[in-house]
Amino acid sequence: MTMRITKGQKIGGIAALDARDLLRKCSFIGREDGLIFHKDQIEDELFKLSCKRKFGTSYRNCYPSIYRGEKAAASRDAAQFIRNMIVEGYAEPDERTHPTDQSNCYRLTRSGDELCRATAAKPVHRKIADEAIKGFMERVRKVNRDDRFLYRVTVVVLYGSYLRGAERPADVDLAIGMERKISDPSEYRKAHQQYLERYHKGKQLPMYGLFVAEHDVKAFLKNRKRTLSIHPLQDLIGMKKDENFSFELLLGDKNTVSRMLANDKSGSIVA
Repeated sequence: MTMRITKGQKIGGIAALDARDLLRKCSFIGREDGLIFHKDQIEDELFKLSCKRKFGTSYRNCYPSIYRGEKAAASRDAAQFIRNMIVEGYAEPDERTHPTDQSNCYRLTRSGDELCRATAAKPVHRKIADEAIKGFMERVRKVNRDDRFLYRVTVVVLYGSYLRGAERPADVDLAIGMERKISDPSEYRKAHQQYLERYHKGKQLPMYGLFVAEHDVKAFLKNRKRTLSIHPLQDLIGMKKDENFSFELLLGDKNTVSRMLANDKSGSIVA
């Protein structure tokens, strides 16, 4: 299921890793189903990338003349990148999300969606993948019974190349659903504040400060294993699926999950 890209590969006329990262940073859900991006976003990211690589500095520190030159070059590069992405089948013009600015809005195709999720990691041996899944499920059980964690894992879905029987899968694709152990919003806020004071005291909170407890659960489950590719359940539900898509439920109610996946209208569902 996970697309693999290599260091020397080019997509859209630039390094495949850069193309993937551009789409990850710039794509967002539009009013219709699917991911879209805007030319201005691509231009801004290419501009920042160029300044960092050429001058080793932020674009904010560039001289005005350099700024203007790099900005113009980024605009040309963005236009060329998008043309290449359309020719290569990763994107297409979008006319529904921004009807007054159709020329600069684009929608990812199925290949574009796959590129957003692509990995550059080397394929893993199946034995290592088996051990990674076993360790992951052990950590799931620990999260669910340990009161330190404020979230419990309610759903674990296995899918992708591992499930299709690949001897050396790209990675192990897992989708998870979680819920708070404390349902009352007021009580949860108190518990979350206590959690921060106990486990993050003196640390600078990241941008996702309100979701630290949730993020900590995901990091614990991941356990820095490159073998594991963990996704929110909603990402799997909204993902475009082909006729060969299948899944295995490792935790949760099979009928409920099957209905959720079947109702996304993105492809065939085979349990």
